Amino acid sequence: MKHVLLYGGSFDPTHKGHIEMPQKAMECLAFDHVLYVPAFQSPLKNQKPSADHHRLEMLKLALADCPWASISTIELERGETSYTIDTIESIQNDHDELRLLIGADQWAQFKNWHRWEDILRLANPAIMPREGFAICDERLLPIAKLQSMSTNIRKRVQEGNPIGDSVPPEVAEYITEHGLYL
Repeated sequence: MKHVLLYGGSFDPTHKGHIEMPQKAMECLAFDHVLYVPAFQSPLKNQKPSADHHRLEMLKLALADCPWASISTIELERGETSYTIDTIESIQNDHDELRLLIGADQWAQFKNWHRWEDILRLANPAIMPREGFAICDERLLPIAKLQSMSTNIRKRVQEGNPIGDSVPPEVAEYITEHGLYL
């Protein structure tokens, strides 16, 4: 029996919180695996993320030493705005138990998600706490709050400030090598 947390996002860039928090959530819930799903384009974000190949490569670099994690490119392959429910329905039969892992920021707007009621039924969300979002829900995990935010990291890169405290070294090197976020 396999228990999998589905964790989607832009991962633009992948930061330490994207690795540490899902691992803590997996351990807290006694799950076996985290399946990362980089989004092509979030339906609730107007800003287009960085090129798919850059985001995917940063995620691969960040997860290289994480045997408990894998990546699905299902949403990138669709090549259009993707809805979480479509991904859940596409992969749900592959796993004995599937739960959606989301941050408190996303839970705060969850009722705006396409077919959110079906998501509740098929992949009952587990919520990671996040700074600035007070959530009272039984789904909220008793783990530390998510600190790093990709938006802040991109801003720090633009301003020429170091990001080594927020991203894995391989990701920082990749960002520099490819001149991302400048």
